[in-house]
Amino acid sequence: MANRWLVHVKAVKAKNAGLMKTGGLKAILKLAGKTYKKDGKSVKKTKSKKGGKSLSKKKVNKKTRKVKKGSRKN
Repeated sequence: MANRWLVHVKAVKAKNAGLMKTGGLKAILKLAGKTYKKDGKSVKKTKSKKGGKSLSKKKVNKKTRKVKKGSRKN
């Protein structure tokens, strides 16, 4: 069985022969990416937020924190 993505790219390339001559393979791949459906479902592209709060916070392990020189007791 052939790769579904490659079959789709070949079909888009065949339908848009003029685009292949002017824009090259990069233009064909961009166009194919917009119309490709993965596993029968439409592919939804999400844009990342710039300057927003991060979704995950790093957990701090208290055992690995560095101890200040003056706060250690002997």
